[in-house]
Amino acid sequence: MIKPIFFLLLFFCSLQAYSQKLVYKSNGNITDSENQNISPDQVRELLKDNEKLLADYNVARKKKTVGNILLIGGAVLIGTTVTVAVIDFSEEIQLKNSTKNYVQAIYIVGLASVIIAIPVKIGFSKKIKNVVTEYNNQNNTGYKQFNNQKLDLITNSDGIGLRLTLN
Repeated sequence: MIKPIFFLLLFFCSLQAYSQKLVYKSNGNITDSENQNISPDQVRELLKDNEKLLADYNVARKKKTVGNILLIGGAVLIGTTVTVAVIDFSEEIQLKNSTKNYVQAIYIVGLASVIIAIPVKIGFSKKIKNVVTEYNNQNNTGYKQFNNQKLDLITNSDGIGLRLTLN
């Protein structure tokens, strides 16, 4: 008697593991319901059935990359111009006026890059949150384009049984 109950419980656990929920963590990290990190390639594999969610996720990942490049590049440009200004201020090297104009222009470009990076990075996190929310909602409602599974409990005068329907 214990053996059939054990296998029935194991079967239900395997079905529960198949319908996993995704959880968004900070900085674009996504974890599953057991709090294990999922790589971007694994997330793309989960989203391959829904082209809209996959496209939104790919756009969000590209925004993350662009935001990181803008943020790091702008910080490097600002740091470089501050270093040049400190060296010039210590009077070891006297820069010409035309060179000072270039240094100011580089500083402005770096500052603009950092300012532009902030909304880009905020936008990518919102987009990934939306993808995760929509993915979890479609699993709750049972929406799947080509993979519709159904488990029924069947009873009759001969006994109790399970019917698994795969479409």
